[in-house]
Amino acid sequence: MMKSIGLIVLTFLISMFYFSSAQQLSYIPLNVDYATFRTANDEAYVELYVSFLQNALMYTPTDSGYSARFRLSCEITQAKKTFFTHDKVLTHLETDEQQLTVFRELRHILVCTLPPGKFQGKVSVTDLQNGRKGEYLFELSVPDYSQPGLQLSDIQLSLKISRDDTRSLFNKNGLRIIPNPPAMYSITMPVLYYYAEVYHLPYQKETPGQYVVETYITDKNGEVVRTFPTKTHQKMDSTAVIVGGNNIVTLSSDIYFFTLKVTDRETGASTLKQKRFTFVKPTKEQLSRTREARSSSRQLMLSYYLGRSEEELDDEFDKVRYICTDEEKKVFKSLNFKGKAEFLVNFWRKRDPDPETPENEYKMRYFQLISYANATFSTKFRDGWKTDRGRVLLVYGPPDEIERHPSQQDSKPYEIWTYNDLEGGSIFVFGDLQGFGNYELLHSTYSQELNQPDWERLILKRNRRIDEDQL
Repeated sequence: MMKSIGLIVLTFLISMFYFSSAQQLSYIPLNVDYATFRTANDEAYVELYVSFLQNALMYTPTDSGYSARFRLSCEITQAKKTFFTHDKVLTHLETDEQQLTVFRELRHILVCTLPPGKFQGKVSVTDLQNGRKGEYLFELSVPDYSQPGLQLSDIQLSLKISRDDTRSLFNKNGLRIIPNPPAMYSITMPVLYYYAEVYHLPYQKETPGQYVVETYITDKNGEVVRTFPTKTHQKMDSTAVIVGGNNIVTLSSDIYFFTLKVTDRETGASTLKQKRFTFVKPTKEQLSRTREARSSSRQLMLSYYLGRSEEELDDEFDKVRYICTDEEKKVFKSLNFKGKAEFLVNFWRKRDPDPETPENEYKMRYFQLISYANATFSTKFRDGWKTDRGRVLLVYGPPDEIERHPSQQDSKPYEIWTYNDLEGGSIFVFGDLQGFGNYELLHSTYSQELNQPDWERLILKRNRRIDEDQL
């Protein structure tokens, strides 16, 4: 559905394999994909999916951590006529310097409407700190959704699909769909999630009927290598959403095509779409080395804890009190020294997001946040991780936005933290009520936290004087 057409090819095969040589990072490797969907007016609604590695950007220190500024541009043309342009300067904030070296993707979605036809597209990302740039050229094929007969949208491949009713470019029809622009899966990401829409289903409210969904995978030669269970659905309208996920961990490393076929049961009419993807699987030797590394990693971690004092083990467990269960607290309290060491090893292993690697990224991230909290939120009386801001940071991670309000003539200093993905968007308000730099949680719109809608009265310096005058 999409093919690269230029020598610029700053993504080349490298864009599929981020983890190649260091020279790649002299530019910004991009991955770009797209999918088209029908609008209510039979127009084509086009979503462009862009991703690149965070560590391809240059970050500079700021008061709140580290900041990168980059320009994301896109142009879609046909016969030298421009149909869509996008040019926006974006800022990405990171609180922890260690995160700037990890292989984490930044993802963006651009949207537009296009008439039927063939188009040329160009996406570019420019680092405004050092001028480094990446470009990706591609072709778009936009179908005519006004034509009669059963039709499918393009297939959007995804890393994860979950229910979410909030407003976001990542959300459609009550689902949060994380795009996978490189269309790559592996044994650590073995589930191929997909989303599509079917249009012009023959439908009558009195006798709605059914439609059948078939999914299967073919190799480069068109041979079917995997089939998945056929599903039959009741028609609710003339359009329908098709969403699912198939575990493909048994595939060998190669390029494949995912096929989605929809058949109307009453008329026999059918339509299908295909989407190319890549599956990467390490060799047995590589897996063996990974297992050995994991086993060695566990022994090293246990040896580390057995070499600490019991007081140090208690101190570490105290630091994770925000993320452990009541049962875990009860169990840890009952253990002897060796039992506590074993407990901490298992505690972190259960929370390891990628057990196939010797590193525990979750543990590393958690203690990086503790270090940041101690460096940023500590007072003369309390370590930063023990403060309200420290607790919120450790439980929910870095906020998407921090709004700082210094002390004013009529108000005490306060901060508003915003989390865009927490219950559809939640805020946390912290205020320095005593003037010693200890910002207390005054209010939050998150359902599990303190809720005081009249929090503003707490930060007004004139409160005491007004109250005394009214007595």
